[in-house]
Amino acid sequence: MLTNRNTKISMKKLFALALLTSAGTPSLYAQDAAKDPATVVISPKHTLSKNDLEFRKAVAKWSDDVLKSADYQNIKAHPSSAFFPGSAKEGYKFTKQTVSITHKKIADSLVSIVNTLGYSNPWNDVLYSTGLYAVAGQYIEINVPKNVTADDLTVQIGSQSDRLNWWVAGKEDWRRMPIITKTQKLKNGANKIASPFGGLVYIAISPKKDGRVVELSISRAIQAPLYVAGKTTNEEWSTQLKNNKAPWGEIASDNVILTLPDSVLQTVKNPAEVIKLWDMIVEGEMELAQIKMPFYRAQRMVVDEHIGGGYMHSGYPIMIHHSPSRKMLSNEIMADPSLLMQPSGGGANWGFFHEIGHNMQNLDWVFGGTTEVSNNFFSLYMFDRLVGGRDNAHSAISNANTQKSMKAYFAAGPAYEKWQKDAFLGLIMFRQMQEGFGWESFKSFFKAYQKLGPTIGRLNDQQKRDLWLKTYSNIVQRNLAPFWETWGIPISDDVEKELSKYDKWMPFNFPPQN
Repeated sequence: MLTNRNTKISMKKLFALALLTSAGTPSLYAQDAAKDPATVVISPKHTLSKNDLEFRKAVAKWSDDVLKSADYQNIKAHPSSAFFPGSAKEGYKFTKQTVSITHKKIADSLVSIVNTLGYSNPWNDVLYSTGLYAVAGQYIEINVPKNVTADDLTVQIGSQSDRLNWWVAGKEDWRRMPIITKTQKLKNGANKIASPFGGLVYIAISPKKDGRVVELSISRAIQAPLYVAGKTTNEEWSTQLKNNKAPWGEIASDNVILTLPDSVLQTVKNPAEVIKLWDMIVEGEMELAQIKMPFYRAQRMVVDEHIGGGYMHSGYPIMIHHSPSRKMLSNEIMADPSLLMQPSGGGANWGFFHEIGHNMQNLDWVFGGTTEVSNNFFSLYMFDRLVGGRDNAHSAISNANTQKSMKAYFAAGPAYEKWQKDAFLGLIMFRQMQEGFGWESFKSFFKAYQKLGPTIGRLNDQQKRDLWLKTYSNIVQRNLAPFWETWGIPISDDVEKELSKYDKWMPFNFPPQN
């Protein structure tokens, strides 16, 4: 990014530099730097139009091809890398470092639970941070000793793994190159790897592989800031920041890892305070989900100029927009506990809680229309238990909006099809349940589904709704079928009959009469 560079390069000079550095790389449009995937400059100020379909296809193909290439000697820095993910600062020096990775195999008791967490990319390789950065266009060398099993080891260069040539971004003007993350399988002996975009260096291992300690030697990379809770001292952190030449670094614990630009990391004087709050966020959401700690991997939170879709999205990693040109700001809030704890009417902190909530969603209890509803249980829980209440948590859950939404919905006549299309309307129904029976009822519900998981099998939407209602009603010992049906949620006759053994439950003044 321009704000992270020591010097500013004019566009004219940058194009000229690109033509020189792209020698040896195949080009479709060599006569025009602006129409050559190897030399085109894409940045927030110089976007690639969504209407330039053929050239976008060429850029995506070039990116894929060059990132798959093992011809490290002919991979040069792409000019767009100076803007994102950013250039190494002048005066950087390569280092040689032994990296020790302790890989832990996922516990057998967690496998059936993790299998249901479909929005979290549950079986993606676990990424292990090395505290090193690969400079764009400069190869790194990784030496894997002969006594190390290498067939399950992968190196990844770069943190921003979203592809922009599909999903929402596929129909947006691109603010960075569409594909910028490189992965390559490792083998015993010397491995030389280069990326035209550069990035933090990770070693990736499948969570299902046996646990072990892996020691590797990595050279020709540069140091990047890496704070590890309980290991890195404040003095060591200050020294890392003072000497840093890398555009990105990380603040990490066993529970969560924040990937942030150097410009933000330089403002963090007390990383222990930052990561402690993030630990509490992850621990709180997992406590509601009734998933025991420690988990099999940390939640990864990665900032990006342009992501695949939304302001943020769930997965591994959770991707977070930070684009000043689009007024999507997250960096400073992630790194400042006082801002993170400040309600913002549905701003970044709601978004963080919301996306981690997606990673906690058990797909067995996500039925039609609730993908963007039940993850917000976790947002509400964090505002209740961490922030101190729901005041200004999100404008959509305000008293005024709640009353307005309910009255309009019931005046028009309740219908499941309409209910499914309005996530915050749908959330009102579950808020009423939470207000009536408390968070402990939800914890019991989530725990019950973990026990049911291996026996549930594939359910259609009707079966999912029936099981949801039956399981929750059995927990609270009340018949919620009339309540759900008043909302317009179809329930089978068999479940209605089964739940008739309990007293009916309905909130006061529902549907609203005033």
